[in-house]
Amino acid sequence: MKRLGKKIIWFLFPVLLVWAGLEIFYRTVETNYTKKHELIQQNYNTAQILILGSSHSYYGLNPEYFSKKTYNFSNISQSLYFDELLLKKHLDSLQNLKAVVLTIGYFTLSQEDDGLEDRWRKYFYDQQMDLDVPSVSILDPKKYSLALSRKFSRSVDLVKEYCEEGTIISHSPNGYGIQDSSDILANKEEIAHIIARKHENGSLDFESNRERIERIIAMCQANGVQVFFVQMPAHPAYVEALDLNKWKKIDELLEEVSHTSNLVHHIDLTRHPAFTVDDLRDADHLTNDGATKCSKLLSDYIDSKLEDR
Repeated sequence: MKRLGKKIIWFLFPVLLVWAGLEIFYRTVETNYTKKHELIQQNYNTAQILILGSSHSYYGLNPEYFSKKTYNFSNISQSLYFDELLLKKHLDSLQNLKAVVLTIGYFTLSQEDDGLEDRWRKYFYDQQMDLDVPSVSILDPKKYSLALSRKFSRSVDLVKEYCEEGTIISHSPNGYGIQDSSDILANKEEIAHIIARKHENGSLDFESNRERIERIIAMCQANGVQVFFVQMPAHPAYVEALDLNKWKKIDELLEEVSHTSNLVHHIDLTRHPAFTVDDLRDADHLTNDGATKCSKLLSDYIDSKLEDR
């Protein structure tokens, strides 16, 4: 019996050692989540425009090219679920905030709460951004161990990246996502059809996220903050590969909420003539040059609406 116990201990020891090492890594190394949590607080007294949303805004809107002090608080695969939680936590502390920019993609309004993209991210929002995330149960062991929240292979990749680069943070101090020419795809039209299939969940049920949008608007109105719902530029092949009726319903919802108040605006840049396929790095993300163009255009639009008040 003692020999069996020793064998179990020797078997578990390396497993526990690896787990402990990864846990220490996640608890001590800065991530996009810890850094953005730190930076938003540094922007409490200065930010006039706050950008929320997914990778479309993370890589597509650069605060450097906005005329007013702007912070990009978006993140990769950040859903409306977390946009609302983040805004709820920080809005009252942003003393000079005038506008919130929220990007809306084809998949945004039909995205389910606690969906596939949130399955591991929710633990990082909970633990590293100090959010009270309703979908994270106090009985869930992953709430207390970030090493358990991600695939082992992905955690190993992050450790390797940190050893090679000295950081796993992928954004600049203003929150804008870092990218270079190596991110630009040559076969954009081909990838557009693949991404379109990935983004299609077949749902036209927007009710949950409509209510979330209405709560976001109400929060901002209570603070005298204008809301700008932005549909970002996309490759024509991507747009055409998706359900036309769903695009129409998305547009109708955003137009409807934008008419509820003069503090709410909708701007659709999906097929805006100012953008060409050269401004895109893939089906639905902008290059740095495309982001510069988009940021300047949106900044001018926001300025005109703020000046009207």
